[in-house]
Amino acid sequence: MEKVLIDIFIVPEHSKSEFLEQTRKVQSFIRTLPGFVEGDIYEQKAGDSRYNFLTTAVWESEASFENAKGLVASEYQRQGFNPQETTKRLGVEVIRSRYERSPY
Repeated sequence: MEKVLIDIFIVPEHSKSEFLEQTRKVQSFIRTLPGFVEGDIYEQKAGDSRYNFLTTAVWESEASFENAKGLVASEYQRQGFNPQETTKRLGVEVIRSRYERSPY
């Protein structure tokens, strides 16, 4: 069963450029990993939600999702990137949720 990771963000206007740059890097990297199905970055353009960005990553299985978590952590370490520190510095709020696709 596919696993879907959905992150929603509140990104201050002054942090959008750096946030998007880093988010695109992450999306580019995870697209190369085994078991990746699809993923996107969305920016809110209308509506009442406080959250102005949303990212998705779909994995073919729990095993591929767990493997990807380890590979992403290793890549962050290799780059010297600390996502928690960056999120705090940019003033970004995030909620991370995991889902399974529901049949119609």
